[in-house]
Amino acid sequence: MLEIVQLLIYQQNSEETFHPAFAFFLSGSSMGHAPQILLIWFLPIYFLLLGADDAIQDYKTGYRTILISKVGRKRYLLEKIITSFTISSLSMFITLFINFILVSIIFVNGTFSKGLMEMRIEGNKLFNFSVEHPFIAIIVFSIVSCILAGLAGSLGASTSLFFLDRKYAYASSFFIWFLLVLNKYSIIYAFQPFTEYGFNVIFPSLLVAISVLIIIPLIVFIYGVRFNED
Repeated sequence: MLEIVQLLIYQQNSEETFHPAFAFFLSGSSMGHAPQILLIWFLPIYFLLLGADDAIQDYKTGYRTILISKVGRKRYLLEKIITSFTISSLSMFITLFINFILVSIIFVNGTFSKGLMEMRIEGNKLFNFSVEHPFIAIIVFSIVSCILAGLAGSLGASTSLFFLDRKYAYASSFFIWFLLVLNKYSIIYAFQPFTEYGFNVIFPSLLVAISVLIIIPLIVFIYGVRFNED
């Protein structure tokens, strides 16, 4: 809602109404991109709070031992990681879907895109296709965002399973995610449509992020099954 309010304030001084696709949350049309920064930069923390850290609660209450004795260590670890992925991905989907419905209603028949729809960048097929087909662009980026959100949740679950301590789980999740945000091929590029970054940037960004966010849960799973006997 903060994003929508900012856009409404922005267009008060003009006769233009934002195009719904460009008013969509991931498009980042508000000044300073503050809502996007608050969400995306701290994504694993939100999902840890949402429940990705429940393995720590299991450990502290002793319920972990009971569950492992019933279903086995392998299934226990796998269910924690997969459940966190699913809940996190669905949470992102619901959030973006609600936002899309709201902007479609509030900015119905809008055409304002801050001039982006009139722009073309030579050699940038992704940008050119996106501004020509804005709704397809936000759908594709939303799907990617939901997958990355799921992986962020899996990261939180993995650090929780590994450390079994909230302060270390939260700190390590944030540190790993922040490295993905700040590196040359930032994960942020994969969340936001209508930017100047083309496939040559988006694909490496996705490759790095997905590789890291799959490898870490895999390592934690193998370690938990083969070596951790707590």
